[in-house]
Amino acid sequence: MTRLFLLSLLFATSAAFAQTPTVIYETKPTAEEIAFARLAPDLRQMLGGMTAAQAMQTIAQTGQQSIALGVPSPSPEQFRSTLGAVLNAPYSTYVAASAGMTSFPPLSPLVAPPPPPFLR
Repeated sequence: MTRLFLLSLLFATSAAFAQTPTVIYETKPTAEEIAFARLAPDLRQMLGGMTAAQAMQTIAQTGQQSIALGVPSPSPEQFRSTLGAVLNAPYSTYVAASAGMTSFPPLSPLVAPPPPPFLR
């Protein structure tokens, strides 16, 4: 008798759960996700380990870096090389000939400041 009761209880609960609608939440993509999706595939690959917001912030920093290096409208190759330098900034010694090397403080964080005049 108890077996029959447990079997019917199991059947009734599984039937009740089968009728419960599943809720699917659809989220709209953010502006950063849309902009990240519009990037070239090689740029998306370079920025692959980041969230969309971090990737777009890095793209903005690369644009600022290009301006600081004196190239306000970089070619795609120049932009990719500058992006590589920005991504590898803590690990490399990136030096470029720019206005940042002759001004104090340097315009670019990737360009080392010039040595003091008494050491030249």
